[in-house]
Amino acid sequence: MRYFFYIVALALLVLPLIAWLENALPFYQAGGNLGFLLLQLPARLFALIGFVLMFFQFILGTRLPLWEKVVARAQNLKRHRTIGKIGFFLILLHGLMILIHDYISAGQLLFDTWRIVGIIALVLLIVAVIAAWFFRPLKLSRKAWRTIHLPAYVVFPLGFFHARALGTELATSPALDIQLLILFGIYCVILVYRIYVTLREKFASS
Repeated sequence: MRYFFYIVALALLVLPLIAWLENALPFYQAGGNLGFLLLQLPARLFALIGFVLMFFQFILGTRLPLWEKVVARAQNLKRHRTIGKIGFFLILLHGLMILIHDYISAGQLLFDTWRIVGIIALVLLIVAVIAAWFFRPLKLSRKAWRTIHLPAYVVFPLGFFHARALGTELATSPALDIQLLILFGIYCVILVYRIYVTLREKFASS
């Protein structure tokens, strides 16, 4: 069962890579604008892989009974942190590289609706990461940490709509678009489940 989940996880990473390669390789073969080749194209790949990794990170941190029967909770949390770090750095690089490319190519930073949505998602993610990484140095209480970490749950939906609006690979690859729709649907179902469990535990203890 464990290896089945690993194969599925790998497949979820392969499809974005294939979709990106189909779009990017012709540009690299033709050459041209270095800013586009070295900033815009890699940034798009980082966004796709980072998005999928953030989905994995969410699943591993949700404490799903089915998954914890396959992998122990301690291992889940360790992988949750590791994958979260990798996903965060990829998404951070995506945002920075897109902003740099916009400034180089247009002479100014471009702020349309969906770019702003992406920036908001990135800021919320940075806040959540700081709270997680510096939990002890900042001497945060468990309640304070949860309050700061709570907005992170809207990062995935914001990233999803940002990607659907601006993502070139999603526009050119129906299979990848369907994959992200499925991931978003799973995310919503699990989020509702977590809210239900939290409320049930709260009322049970009151």
